[in-house]
Amino acid sequence: MDTKKVIFIVLLFVTSGSLFAQMKSSYRAETFGSLATGENTPFWMTNQNWGVVSLDANNYYVRGGVFHEQKINTDWSWEAGFDMLGASKAHYGNFWVQQLYGRVNWKIWRLDIGSREDYVSFLNPYLSSGDFTHSNNSRPIPEIKVSIPQFLLVPYTKGNMYIKGDFSLGHYLDGQWQEDTAKPNNQNYVKNLYSHNKSIYFRFGNIETKNKMQFTVGLAHSAQWGGDLHKYSYIDDEWKYTVLNQPRGLSDLLRVAIAKEGSSSSSNADNAYVAGSQWGAYLLKYDYKLKNEDLLSFYVNHFFDDGSGMAFENYRDNLLGFEYKSKNKSILSGAVFEYNYTKQQTGPIHHNMKMDEDHKHLMSKGNGNDNYYNNTDYVQGPSHFGKTLGSPFLLSPEYNRDGALNFKSSRIIAFHLGLEGYLLSSLQYRLLLSNGQTWGRYYVPFTKIKKGFASGMELIYKYPSIEDLSIKLSMGYDNGEFFGENSFGGGITISKTGIICAK
Repeated sequence: MDTKKVIFIVLLFVTSGSLFAQMKSSYRAETFGSLATGENTPFWMTNQNWGVVSLDANNYYVRGGVFHEQKINTDWSWEAGFDMLGASKAHYGNFWVQQLYGRVNWKIWRLDIGSREDYVSFLNPYLSSGDFTHSNNSRPIPEIKVSIPQFLLVPYTKGNMYIKGDFSLGHYLDGQWQEDTAKPNNQNYVKNLYSHNKSIYFRFGNIETKNKMQFTVGLAHSAQWGGDLHKYSYIDDEWKYTVLNQPRGLSDLLRVAIAKEGSSSSSNADNAYVAGSQWGAYLLKYDYKLKNEDLLSFYVNHFFDDGSGMAFENYRDNLLGFEYKSKNKSILSGAVFEYNYTKQQTGPIHHNMKMDEDHKHLMSKGNGNDNYYNNTDYVQGPSHFGKTLGSPFLLSPEYNRDGALNFKSSRIIAFHLGLEGYLLSSLQYRLLLSNGQTWGRYYVPFTKIKKGFASGMELIYKYPSIEDLSIKLSMGYDNGEFFGENSFGGGITISKTGIICAK
């Protein structure tokens, strides 16, 4: 069957299905502008925005997108979207496509293709500081993902056990940005980099139907692999760049997926340890529904980037959180309190597992210096266009300002409070308060402990006489070195969403 016939059959299927399908086409238009006293936009104004707000002070953007959802029958539905920004010149340039995606749902399964702002963390996207592996701080990475997006009841468990998970492959878009940032400063960088993510979660109980409490446990695993490693090295009596093209075949993907060492054509680091740069986190979450149907939750997010972390040898390093969520709108409709600790990292010592004959007795003894979010080859760690894919408290590479793409502040203690509620039925607020200390890294510690405080305040007014129009006023204040620098700023966001057509 040739390509034209395939296209014709697909179009015929979609067109015929739309005769009885439920469908909705919508739009989103948004503009943003901000001013700040320092070099940086305040911490909580630039984070948790899917990477659209620049770190550089005094910035703006204009955004527009169109989206379509269509249900064909009880088993099939699909979605598509296109979302583009024009902005003040920053690390992305003046124009970029923020979202371009397609989604197909079939029974319990989902297939996603493209870049989509798809928040998959179990932590509150507005009040939490952000978990270690999945956040809403950076631009989405284009990927192909197969998932069971909703918890599925496991048969023969009497309605008490559920499961969900996903598996994806993606491609980073920031290779040219890395080169433009790192090369003028003689720093290492990576281009043509691939991503891999997977997760599995189990839930016991269901507060939506019959239980007062439920317990969720699972893990997320992420990796960077393939890619062209550009390293600035002293070779043949001169400093110059060398390029190593990491293997990216199917067998190499399998090595990455099961955390096996790299092939013979991989870098020395991949051969000695595991293929690619790998990290992940365990999640333990307990939810309890009160009599008035308000919700209380307690959660633990435990980070790992090697076998010692998976075995809890870094047991102190966790994000501990408590959340309250009200069923109804009130002066306090949500609250989150979190404690972040990443100082342990299995201790300061590390031994290469490939020892010579005289040192083989140390193979099972050495460990430590997990050096969170950093990797010898994949220097940018879990970041995209310089913004972290995980917790913003381990300050993103874009804060370095010297061309280096790594995370320089990974041993931290931080406290975080998030509050939200309604001052009026049409006026919502959000308040974020954070305080932290950082020691740098084991191998490259700061000469003194860096401390700091960051705050963010938002007032969101939904205009009553114009449907789906909102105006958001933002303010942020940073004090101390933990969050980069002292800065005070404010911004305004005007958003309008609406339905183009529906039936």
